[in-house]
Amino acid sequence: MKVEEIKKILGDKFLSKARGQSLLLDENIARKFADLVSLAHGKRVLEIGPGLGIITKHLKNRGFEVIGVEIDKYFCSYLRGIDMNVICKDFLKLEEDFSFPEVVVGALPFSVSLPILQKIKNNRDKIKEWVFVFQKEVAERFTSEPGRESYSSLSILFNILYNISVEFEIKPEAFFPKPDIISTVLEGTVKENPIIEVDESFEGFLRDIFHFKRKTLKNNLFDYNINRVSIDLKRRAETLEIAEVVQLYKEVKE
Repeated sequence: MKVEEIKKILGDKFLSKARGQSLLLDENIARKFADLVSLAHGKRVLEIGPGLGIITKHLKNRGFEVIGVEIDKYFCSYLRGIDMNVICKDFLKLEEDFSFPEVVVGALPFSVSLPILQKIKNNRDKIKEWVFVFQKEVAERFTSEPGRESYSSLSILFNILYNISVEFEIKPEAFFPKPDIISTVLEGTVKENPIIEVDESFEGFLRDIFHFKRKTLKNNLFDYNINRVSIDLKRRAETLEIAEVVQLYKEVKE
C-alpha cells in the first residue's frame, strides 16, 4: 500500500498513538510475514489487529481462512467491506471458551504485547503457533540469554514452553505513520515435551527469583526451603541457565 492510498481510505480517521496504530505499508514484508505461517496447524488463522488487512490479503492468498479480531470500529467496518471475517472486540476480552484456531498472528502494539502473549500462553492447549511483530526491545525479552540485561522470568518461561525463532527486523519506514522504533518478527511453536510442567507454582517461583533483580538468590528465596540447594545462592537469577532454574525449583520444593 502507498501512503496516499491509506490516507484516502482513512479520510478523517485519526490513528491512535496510544493504541500503537501504525499500519504496515510494505507488501514484500507482508508477503514475507505470511510465508512464515505453517499449514502444519490447519488453515484457520486468527489475526490480532488486522488494520487495513495488508497481511490478511497475503494469508488469504495462501489459502488460509483468516478471522480478524479488531478493537477499532472504523477498521472493523472497512474489513467487513472487503469481505473479511472480523470480530470487533478487544482480543484480551475474548472469553476463555472461545474457539481459538491453532495459529495466531499479528503486529502487536507495545502497550498490550505482554498481556496478549500471556493470554496465548494460558491457551497453549489450543494455540500451537504464533507469529508476531514486536517492538524490538520487547522481542529481546523473549529471546534473551543469561547475563543480558533483558534476561528475565519471561525469557525463561517462554523458552521452556516454545521454540522461538527470530525471523527478521522491520525498519520504521515500512509503517505509516512511521514509528520511532525498529520492529522484530518472532515465531513461536509449542514444545510437545517441555523440560518441566509449567503451573502456577513454577510461574510464581520465576517471579520470585527475579523479584529484586539485583539481589542474590538467597535474598529472593527467603520464603523457600534452601537447605538442600546445590546451586550457589550468592548468584543472581539473571546468571542462571534454564536447566539450572528448573533444578533449583525442584530442590526448593523437595
